[in-house]
Amino acid sequence: MTLSSRDCAEIRAALASKGTGIAYGTVARWLTNADFVPPKKPSGSHRTWRHPSGIRAQTVDKGRGEMLPVYVKRAARAIIAVGGCK
Repeated sequence: MTLSSRDCAEIRAALASKGTGIAYGTVARWLTNADFVPPKKPSGSHRTWRHPSGIRAQTVDKGRGEMLPVYVKRAARAIIAVGGCK
């Protein structure tokens, strides 16, 4: 899949702001659309997504609520690093 213009707008907004108010499902959608592979056997709350280029993005899935801004920004930076939003 590829990132939509909506996804890229959300990613840029997250990087330009504090990165608050973003749920795991949103970040998971960004990563999936940027060709990151989710963990095969997730255990615990941390998830390490891998891109075919070797870049990784770690997130935390609490099952509900918002992600910590540090994880949102790290995932957004990883997507930018692989050329997800041009």
